[in-house]
This record gives sequence, structure tokens and C-alpha cells, in this order.
Amino acid sequence: MIRDFLLAVGFFTRIPVPDHPNYSEQAMNNTSYYFPLIGLLVGALNLLVFWLSAQLFSVSIAVVLSLGFSFLLTGGFHEDGWADTFDGLGGAFERSRKLEIMTDSRLGTYGSLALFFILGVKALALIELLSVNVLLVVLVAHGLSRWIAMLTMVFCDYVRVEPNKAKPVAQKISVFKWFLSGLVLVPAFLFVHFAIFGTLIVASLAVCFIWILILKKQLGGYTGDTLGAIQQSVEVAIYLSWLACI
Repeated sequence: MIRDFLLAVGFFTRIPVPDHPNYSEQAMNNTSYYFPLIGLLVGALNLLVFWLSAQLFSVSIAVVLSLGFSFLLTGGFHEDGWADTFDGLGGAFERSRKLEIMTDSRLGTYGSLALFFILGVKALALIELLSVNVLLVVLVAHGLSRWIAMLTMVFCDYVRVEPNKAKPVAQKISVFKWFLSGLVLVPAFLFVHFAIFGTLIVASLAVCFIWILILKKQLGGYTGDTLGAIQQSVEVAIYLSWLACI
């Protein structure tokens, strides 16, 4: 389990980890169960960078610096999926062409606009939340958004047919294993007001299932890029929902 977790850290972040002694496609597939835990790790490190930056600069600058650190920490893994998804869904009508566009490393108009939009909303929401000292939102958003995004792997099929680096990670999982993977989030949830927590769950599930309906209609299922897009959508939904509550 420790080796699989370290493999997940190495795949979803740029943190150096030891080589997996028994590397296999199954080991890569097991990394998906650590999505929420990886989220807590990324959130905690982002929170640390924000707190350190806030000792010297304004909240606005500290938020921007923490977001920049997040991109370095993850390699923009989920942001890249968000942009590629919008390029693919917006750039063609045929399913095969949509998937082809999503594998293109170049960034198109739809992806660029979507990236500017979500980063802008994320920064503004965090500035308002962290200005009133809602630091817990960073941990909850990173962990919960990854856990909710995993529901796509429960209710959808993986549609990419050609080999790619995300395929071993993007296999279907059971509801039971999805539920177990989220237990690591319970300690953070205990510090969230019940009404706010309920709002976050409803908003997160709504965003996720809207995406599931769109992906089933547009692609017939999900890809690694669309998982990143869902994670980003849910993360922003958590920030906006929390902000609306307070």
C-alpha cells in the first residue's frame, strides 16, 4: 500500500519518489484509490505556501503564489485536462475527432478561454475565502474534488482505445472502493459546519453528474483529460458554494 501510494504521488505530482519494485499496470490502477489522499497532500502544501506568503504579502498575492506553486507541484495535470476537454468538446462534432483533438498537445481557443476562466474564478474565490480566514477550504476542496471526480469511474466507461499514460489509472472502480477511498477525508469534514458540508456535497455531486451526462452523450464515456476537467469543476464549485454560504 505504501509503495502504491508513493507511485500515486509520483504520477499525480512532481514530488520525487522511489521506484516501485513491483511496477505493473495493476499497481498503476491501484493509484486511483489514493486520489483523495493526494488531494489532501496537495492542499496541505498549497496551504503552507499561502500561509508563508501571507506573512510578507497581501492575501491576493499570497493566493496567486500558492496557485503558482500548485501548478509546479502537479505539473498542471488537472488544468491540462480541463483545457484539453474544452478543446475537444468544442472543436468538433464527431466523437472520434473530439478524442483526436484532446490528444493534441497544442492549446486551442476553447481550451485557452476555459483555462483563463477557471483560473480567474478560482483565484477570486480563494482571495475572498482566505481573506476571512477560511483556511480549511483549501484542504477540503482538493480532497473532496478528487474523490467526487472518481464517481465518473464508477458510472462511466473508459473510452480511449489507443495506448496512453492515463489508461491504467482510469479503469472502472466499484462504489464500495470509491467509498473506502474517501474515508481519509473524514477528519477534515469534521471541522466543517454541517450546513456548509451539506451544500458542498450537493453542489459537488450536481457538477459531477452533469459532466457524466455530457460525457456519455458527447464521447460515450470518460478519458483521463475529462477526469481532470471534472476535478477542476468540482473544486471551483466547492469554493463558490462555501463562499455563498458565508
